[in-house]
Formats: sequence, C-alpha cells, structure tokens
Amino acid sequence: MNIKTIILWAFLLIGAFGCDDLGNMNVNPNAPENISNNPELLLTGIERNMVNTMVNDAWGEGNVMAQYSAKIVFTAFDQFEWGTSSGTWSAIYRSAREANNLKSIAEETENNSYQAISLILKSWMFQIATDMWGDIPYSEALKGKKGDVFAPVYEEQDEIYASILNDLEEANNLLSASGLNVVKGDILLNGDLDNWRRFANSLQLRALMRLSNVVGQTSIDVEGKMAAIISNPGKYPLIENNSYNVALEYTTSYPNVHPRSQQSGHRVGSYDEYRMSETVEKVLEAYDDPRQMTWFAPTEASRDEETPEYSGMINGMVDGSAYEYKGGPANISKINPEIFYFEPNAARGIVMTAAEVHFIIAEGAVRFPEVGAVADAQTHYETGIILSFDYWNVEMPEDYLLRTSTSQEVSVPVAFDGSVETIITQKWLALFYTDYQGFCEFKRTGFPRVIEPGPDSNRDVYPSRFLYPDEEQALNLKNHDEAAVRQAGSVGNYDYWTPVWWENK
Repeated sequence: MNIKTIILWAFLLIGAFGCDDLGNMNVNPNAPENISNNPELLLTGIERNMVNTMVNDAWGEGNVMAQYSAKIVFTAFDQFEWGTSSGTWSAIYRSAREANNLKSIAEETENNSYQAISLILKSWMFQIATDMWGDIPYSEALKGKKGDVFAPVYEEQDEIYASILNDLEEANNLLSASGLNVVKGDILLNGDLDNWRRFANSLQLRALMRLSNVVGQTSIDVEGKMAAIISNPGKYPLIENNSYNVALEYTTSYPNVHPRSQQSGHRVGSYDEYRMSETVEKVLEAYDDPRQMTWFAPTEASRDEETPEYSGMINGMVDGSAYEYKGGPANISKINPEIFYFEPNAARGIVMTAAEVHFIIAEGAVRFPEVGAVADAQTHYETGIILSFDYWNVEMPEDYLLRTSTSQEVSVPVAFDGSVETIITQKWLALFYTDYQGFCEFKRTGFPRVIEPGPDSNRDVYPSRFLYPDEEQALNLKNHDEAAVRQAGSVGNYDYWTPVWWENK
C-alpha cells in the first residue's frame, strides 16, 4: 500500500468517526469557558490586585505624603514632584472594570451577595481615585465594552460622592436580606457577608466625614446620615472592633506574601531608602508612645547600646544633603524590617480598621449636634486609641489616655479635650500605612500641625493631588481640559496645588 493510499484511508476514517469531536481537541476540560457560574474567579483577583496596589502605594507614596516616612536618597517625590501616579490610576480603573463585570454577572444570575460586594469594592476604589485626582471619569468610565464610550466625561466630586454613598446604601440593603448566596473566592473577608455589610457602612462614615468642610455646598445630608447610621446598629452594623477589620492577611509562600517583604523580591536597598520621618517622631515622642518601637527600628549606630535611639529624617531635602543628614543613614531609623521586610506575613494589607471608625464617630460627635446626641465623643476617641494599640500588638501604658504633650511643637494632648485637633492627631497615628488616608485627613483638617513642607520643597504650600495621567490628555483631551478648567480656572493653572473639593482651604 503506497503512502497516498494510507493518507486517503486516514481521512476517510476521520470523516466517518471523528468529525463531530474535532472541535473539542483544543478545549481544556479543567478551565471554565464562561465565568458566569464562577464569579469567585473575578473576586479573588480584584481583591488581591487592588489591596497590593494600595500597600505598595502606602509604602512609596502615601507614607511620605502623610510624613510617616521620609527618603534619604532619590528624594524628588519628597520635594513635591508627585507626578501623575499613572500606574495607580490604571490599576484602579482595571480593578473597577473587573468589579463592574462581577456586578453584571451577579445581576444576570440574581446573586445579591456578589452584587453587593462589587458595589462596595468599586466604591472603595473610586473614593481613593477622586480623593487623589479630584474630578474623574466615573459613570461613563466603564462603558467602553458595552456602551462604546471611549472618551468618558469627568464628573464633579460632589456627584461622585453622592453616587458612592448611594451604592454603599444599596449594598447594605442587599446584604440585609435573608437567604443570601454563599460567597467563594473572598480572600479579604472570607465570605463573611456580615463583615461586608460592616465594611459598607463604615465606608459610608468615611465618605461622609470627608465632606465635613463642604456641608453647605452639597445636597448630601452629612450630619443627618451620619447620625442615622451611628444610631441604628441593627440596620447599619459597623466595624466596631478589630475582629471586623478589613485587612488582607498574607501567607508565608510567594506570591501571596506582603508585597514589600524580602520574600516578594523587594530589594533591601530599595527598602532602606525610606526612614522614619521627623514629623511622626515628634508626635510619638511627645506622648512617649511605644508604637514607635513597633513601627520603626533603632538607629544602626545605637542598636547595640543599652538604650538604643530612634531618630527621624526630615522630609523634603535634596539628594546628597539628605544622605548626609544627622551624619548619615546609620543615625536615621528604618521602618521596622522585622515586621515589614523580613517576615512575609507579619504585616497585613490594611483597608479599614475599627480604630478609624471610632475616630470618625468621635469627630462627628464633636462637629455635629445630631451625631453628638447619639454618640459620646470621648468614649469613641479613647476606644479608637485602644484599638490602634491592640491592632499593632503594642501594650498601651496605663496612663496613656491621660497624657499631655512634652513637646513645644506638638500642642495637643492625648487626654481628651473635646477638640477636633486632638482627635485627628491620634487618628493620623492610627492610619499609619493605610493607603493615602493619613494624607487625606491632613488635607481635610490641617492636622497634625507639625506636617509642613521640607527645606528644599518646590513650594512652601503643601500639594493637594496627583496630576492626570498623560494618556488622558492624549486620548480624552476635551474632557480632561474641561475638568482642569472647572477645578483650576484654566488648564495652565491646573497643578499639584489645585485643591480638591472637600479639603480645608
């Protein structure tokens, strides 16, 4: 039998017995073709990618902007050359797109659990985005696939905040129903829908308090809504203790390790660029606060001494001078490598903690009579401090809640005095390593007062925002320019110092 005959018979056999099955030859039976029945595949990625983005941003940008840390080399960012942070912009919009896809799947399958979670995650992401860039693409931003919207308008922050609050309210309502679907793939809150509900309502409080300076400029009933949430724990459960914290727990195995740890591949040289700032040193030492010894390490020059020293780096100094400050890096404290570098999972990816929630309620009770009528400011303030110490596993001194400041530069005590400044100073400490929240609280309130531009900063006024990414000017110029004009008066005036809507101007 020649070769041509063999080939002919082969084709005939395939035609007789195999044609109907050929389409399955390249199909992996273990890989889903459609994720409509597997929304957990989206959820895990959204949570991991977004939390890790915020942990990395807290390390490289947020901690510096809030002056928890300062740089000893490559100090341009610390001199207010903040740029666009386009990587974070892209990460937020990618994750928001996936959250929107999760919502669509949940709606199609009538799965209220995933629908609520998608609303909560998207609200968390977009509040960070609008806080850091001001007016942003929002309602039209995720319609490229289904709506053919490729140049979305930039919405004003007032409208975005109203939508965020509405979405969080809807999420709370969805999760208050009975017979909810079980959630899988949830590495953030382990499928606990009660905790997701607490997260949604606590985010509402964060958003409402962010508007404390613009109460008269918005239709949002900031005071009334805060009072309604705080006074009705049955309808609006909150993150009230550390067992309900929203913080990603890492593992000991790559790739699910803390993204700034040695095990993640982060270089020790890059880690060592960041040091304790003099700003946080001043506040911690004014109260003889032992959290300093957890967050930071003794200087290398003193670590073998009987009484090791903790010493901070000034923010906003030029390269060269920064490296030589106080005699060099050996005399400046590192951020504690035993927790944040050498251990793969000693630190968690903080999203929101109970301490922050109690500080929000305390401030609300001081600012707003309706909130003060349903919450005791001092109780929530002191609870916030206790929970912060507990979160970091630091023993709080017995007299800590009664302490006054030992520093002329730090004017407020720990002891409750009914002032917003005292509350925010402790809240700022509790927000250490929490994305951009410490910076946002400073811009909203002006506290702590010890935060100020460094000696070599580009200007003597603290900036307010990132610039829009260059891609926005290239691909969405008309809407980009309209947003710049609306916020700054002209495109040419738009810069880092253009205030966002809610800040203390």
